[in-house]
Amino acid sequence: MVNKRFSNYWSVKYRIMKIAAIFLILGINASLANDTYSQSTTLSLKANNKTVQEIFSEIEKQSEYVFFYYDGVLDINRKVKLDITDQTVEVILKQLFEGTDNTYVIKDRQIFISKKKDTGLIGPLPLKAQNKSTFRGKVLDDFGEPLPGAAILVAGSTRGVTTDLDGSFELEVNKSDKLVISYLGMEDQEVVIGNQNDVVIRMKPKVDELEEVTVVAYGKQKKASVIGAISTITSEQLQVPVAKLSTSLAGQMAGIVAIQRTGEPGAGADFWIRGISSFGANNTPLILVDGIERSMDLVDPEDIATFSILKDATATALYGVRGANGIVLITTKRGREAKPAINARVEYGISNPTVTPKMANASQWMDYYNDITLQGNGQLAYQPMKYDKYVNHTDPDLYPNVDWWDTTFRNISNNIRANVNVSGGGKSVRYYVAGSFYSENGIFKPVKNPQYDPQVGYKKINFRANVDINVTRLTELSLSLSNQYEIKNRLGVAMESVYENTLAVPSVAVVPVFSDGSLSRPIVGTNPYLDLNYTGYSADFWNNAQSLISLTQDFSFITPGLKGNAKFSWDARNESTLDKRKSPVTYDALGRDKEGNLILHQNRDGNDFLSLARSNRGAQTWNFETSLTYDQLFNDDHRVNGLFLFNIREYTNNFPTDYIAAFANRNIGIAGRTAYSFRDKYFAEFNFGYNGSENFAPGKRFGFFPSGALGYMISNEDFWKPLSSVVSLLKIKGSYGEIGNDKIGGDRRFAYNTEMQYTGGWNFGRDQAKWIGGIATGHPGNPNVSWETAKKTDVGFELGLFHRIKLSADYFKEKREGIYIQQQSIPSVVGINVTQYVNLGKMQNQGIDMTLEYEQQVNDELYISGRGNFTFNRNKVLYDDKPSQQWPYLNDVGFPMDQHRGLVAIGLFESEKDIANSPTQTFGPVRPGDIKYRDIDGNGIIDSNDRVPMGYTTIPEINYGFGVSLRWRRFDLSVFFQGATHVGRMIGGSQVYGSDGSILSLGNFYEEVAENRWTEWNPDPNAKYPRMWMSAFDNNKQQSSFWWRDMSYIRLKNAEIGYSLPKELIQKIGLSTIRFYIQGVNLLTFSGFKLWDPELNTGTGGLYPQMRTAAIGMNVNF
Repeated sequence: MVNKRFSNYWSVKYRIMKIAAIFLILGINASLANDTYSQSTTLSLKANNKTVQEIFSEIEKQSEYVFFYYDGVLDINRKVKLDITDQTVEVILKQLFEGTDNTYVIKDRQIFISKKKDTGLIGPLPLKAQNKSTFRGKVLDDFGEPLPGAAILVAGSTRGVTTDLDGSFELEVNKSDKLVISYLGMEDQEVVIGNQNDVVIRMKPKVDELEEVTVVAYGKQKKASVIGAISTITSEQLQVPVAKLSTSLAGQMAGIVAIQRTGEPGAGADFWIRGISSFGANNTPLILVDGIERSMDLVDPEDIATFSILKDATATALYGVRGANGIVLITTKRGREAKPAINARVEYGISNPTVTPKMANASQWMDYYNDITLQGNGQLAYQPMKYDKYVNHTDPDLYPNVDWWDTTFRNISNNIRANVNVSGGGKSVRYYVAGSFYSENGIFKPVKNPQYDPQVGYKKINFRANVDINVTRLTELSLSLSNQYEIKNRLGVAMESVYENTLAVPSVAVVPVFSDGSLSRPIVGTNPYLDLNYTGYSADFWNNAQSLISLTQDFSFITPGLKGNAKFSWDARNESTLDKRKSPVTYDALGRDKEGNLILHQNRDGNDFLSLARSNRGAQTWNFETSLTYDQLFNDDHRVNGLFLFNIREYTNNFPTDYIAAFANRNIGIAGRTAYSFRDKYFAEFNFGYNGSENFAPGKRFGFFPSGALGYMISNEDFWKPLSSVVSLLKIKGSYGEIGNDKIGGDRRFAYNTEMQYTGGWNFGRDQAKWIGGIATGHPGNPNVSWETAKKTDVGFELGLFHRIKLSADYFKEKREGIYIQQQSIPSVVGINVTQYVNLGKMQNQGIDMTLEYEQQVNDELYISGRGNFTFNRNKVLYDDKPSQQWPYLNDVGFPMDQHRGLVAIGLFESEKDIANSPTQTFGPVRPGDIKYRDIDGNGIIDSNDRVPMGYTTIPEINYGFGVSLRWRRFDLSVFFQGATHVGRMIGGSQVYGSDGSILSLGNFYEEVAENRWTEWNPDPNAKYPRMWMSAFDNNKQQSSFWWRDMSYIRLKNAEIGYSLPKELIQKIGLSTIRFYIQGVNLLTFSGFKLWDPELNTGTGGLYPQMRTAAIGMNVNF
C-alpha cells in the first residue's frame, strides 16, 4: 500500500502519475473489462469494525493488488463491516465505498483511489501564467507504441501535464527547463529543452535488479538470493534460422563450450558446460525441458520461455547422479490471463558454405604426378601432347578435366521456418498452443531421377500444447503435450564419403558420365557423381510423443508458504530407417575405334532395381516426481524456504538386441534444499541428493551428494547507500559440493556382473586342424564398482554499476574421482587377457567464466544494449593407471585429456649432406625436401619416444561471445560475434600429404598445397609443405608440429536488422504488430586457418561444410 508524504516535487510528480493512470484506464477499461486480473481473481473478506486501511492490507495480502491514493482523499481510519466470499475486488470496493465521496479505478493489479470530484482533474494540470514557448512531444513504450497517461513534469517545479491517448502532450516551457517523464512500470527519462520544439521520448521498462527472477533447480528464485552459478539467456537470442537449438548456443552464455562438428542438414552441435571434466564414458550435461529429461533439439526456439544453465554444485546437487556435468533448464511458454493472442513467424533463407575448398586443377595435379614419376623412373607420365589434351578438354571421355566441386555441389541451398502460436485464457483456464515447421535442403546437386529423388534434406514438424487449469482457488492442474516428427533424406552412400571423394578425386581421373549416357567408374577408386545420383537413397524417420501432467496444491490453509506438487510424464520415441539402394552397371573407357566410337569396358555388374530394407528402433520413458516446497518471510527480515522431493525414472528399449538391453533402466532418488536469508543481505543454502542406480551391486546402489553455499549482498547494507548510485549491486558468493555420475560404463550395464562369451580357438590334442569353440570371460565383473564423484568448488561475485552495467564472474575448480577405467597397470606376464574395470581414474578441471551486460536509453529515440561473455577452462589427467613411461612427457598424467603429441619439426632437409649429418629418422628413407625432426631424448634416433605434447586439443579452452543491439525509432539492429581460441588439430590425409592410396583415383590435394610445396625446381627450405610423394612413404605423415594447426577463429555468428510498421497503419487490418527483418548466421569467419572451416571435426577437410545463412522473415501479432 502506497501512502507517503512526499516532498512538494515528488508529491506532484506521483499525483500526476496516479491521475494519469486513472485517465488511461477510463479510456480503455470498457474494452478490457472481461479479461483483466480484476475479473479473474476472487477474494474472501470477513471484517467486523476494521478500518479501511486494514481492508486494503488484507486485499493486498490475498492478492497481487497494490493501492494508490493521495493524502486527504479518503478516511483510512473509517471502520466498516464486510462479509464477502469468493467475489471480485470490484464487488468489495463497491461495498466499501458505498455512500462515500470516493471512487476507484483498477488498472491490472493497481487500484487508484480518488474523490469523485477529482475526476475533473484528469488531463493537464494547471500551469502558472508565464511567458513561455510551447513544447510538443510524444511518449512511446519500448516497442514504439504510444503511452497515454504518462506524467510530464518540469524538474524543480510543480508544473506538469499528462499525455493523451496518442501519447502526445504540449507544455509551456523555458529553454533552460528540464522535463522528467514518468510512467508506472517504466524508468524515468529526462529531456533538456534547449532549442528543441518537438521530441519523441521512448520509455524503457523498469527492472529492479533485486526483484528479477531466475529459474533454478525445481523452481524459481529471486535473482538477488541466488548464490549458485547460473547463466541465463533470453529466448529472443536463440531465434536463428537453424534446424537444431544446440547449434545456436556457441558464445551465447558464460560456461557453454559448443562445437558444431558438421554442417549437414539437421545436424546439431556437441556442447559441454565448463568443458570436459572426466575421461570416463559420460561428459554431456543433463537437459531438462519443463523439468523432464528430454532432447534440447526437439524444442522450437519460439516455444521457449526461459533458458538457464546450472554450473556449480549448489545449482546441480539436487539432481544427484544426473547433475555432475551441469544442467540445462528449459521452460516452455504457457498461457496467461488475457485475450487470445496469435503470433506468427515465417522465414525463408538461403545457405552456402562458410569456406569453399579450392582443389588443385588438372595442370597442378599432372605436374605433381610427373614430379613423382620423374623421381621414380625418370619418365613423365603426362607427356606434353597428352598433357595438353587434358588441359584443353580435347576428348572429355578419354581425357577428362572435371571441376568436381561444381559437378557435385550447387552454390546455395534453402531453408524455410514457420511458427504459429496462440495463447490466452481467463480465470479458470490458460493455454498456449503452437505449431512449427522447418525444412532445409542440402547443397548436393543431383540430377532428376524418375525412380527417386536423391536430394539430401531435413524436415521437422513440431506441435506443443500447454494448458493450466485452476481446479480450485488453491489447486492447479497443468497438462503439456508435444509431438515432433522429423525426416532426414540421405544418399545411398555415406554423405561424408561423397564429400570427401569430391575433394580427393583428381580432375583427370574419370568423367562423371560418358557422352553416350553410360555410367563411368574407374577400375580402382570411385566417381562422386555416380555415388550421388545412382546408388539409391536412405530416409530416417523419427517420431517423438511427449506428455506431462502436473498437479500443484497450495497448502497455505495448513501453514502459509507450503505447496505440494506431483507430476508424471510419459515419452515415446520411434525411429525407422528406409534404405533403397542400387548398384548400376558401370564402365571405364579403353579408347576409340577407327570410326571414332567410344570403346567401353564393363567393370562392374549391376542392375537398375532398388533393393529395400527397413529397420526400426524405439524407446519409452516415464518419470514420476512429487515434492513439497516451503517459502515464508518472517518479520520482514528472515526468509526461509525449503524443498523435499522424490523421483523415479524408467527407460525401456522397445527393440532390444540382447537380453540385457531388454531390461528397463531405472533411477530413483530423493533430494532436498533448505535456504535462509536475512534482509536480502546474508544468504545460506544447503542441498542434497540421495540417489539409487541399478548400475551397481546391491549395497552400493545409493549415494549421498551434499552441497552448501554462502552469499553476501554488500550493496543492501545501510553503509552502502551513499555508493548505491554508482555501485548499485555488489554480491559475493561461494559454494562447495559433491555430485555423482552413474553413467560410467558406456554401453555396458550391470558392471558388477561378470559376462561370459562364446569364443573359438581352443585346441585339444595334437591335431592342429581341430579347433573347438568354448566359453571365456568377456568382461570380468567388479562388485565394488561405484559412483564417479565430482567435487566442485565455486567462488564469484556480481556487480552492478549505475543501474546500467552488470558484471558477474566465477572461478571454478572440479576434481573427478572414481572414474571408471580398465586396469592398465597389470603386466601381461600375469596371464590375464581381460582386465577388470575399476573406479581409479582422477581428473581435474578449472577455470573462470564471466558475463558483462550494458544497456542505456541514449536519447528519446535510441536505445542500446551490449553483452559479452568469456569462458576459460583447462583440464588435467591426474591418474589413469597406465604404467609410467621412460620419459615423463610420454605420460598422459599431468596433461589435458586428448592432448596432441607429435614430433618436433625443425624444417626440411636441404641436401643429402644435411640428411647424413642428422639423427636417423626411423619412418622410412628420406630425401631433400622431407621433414626433419628434433631428437628429443638425445639418443641419435628419431622414433616414437621423441613425441612430445604440443598445442591445444580439438576442444577450445577459451570460448567467448559479444554483441550489441540498437533500437532507433521503429528500426532495430543486432550483431553478435562468437569465437574460440586455445584450440588446434593435426591435419593430414591425401588432400594434404599427397596420395596415400591409389594416386590416380584418390590423389588430389588442396590448391594451397600445390602452390606452396617443396619441389626440386623450387627447393625452398622454408616451404609451407614438404616434398610430395606417393603411397607407402611415411616420414612426412608423422604427427608433428609441422602438421599442427591453430584452429582459433572469430565469426559474425548472428546479425539481424528489423523494422516494425506503425501501429496506426496495421490496426486498420486488425493486427497488433508487424515486423519485417533480415537475419544472417555465420556470415563472416576470421581465422588464420584457410583450408576448411576451423570448427569442423576433421583433419582432412572431408566433412560436409559449415553453412552461412541469410534469411528474410516476418513476425505478425494479432
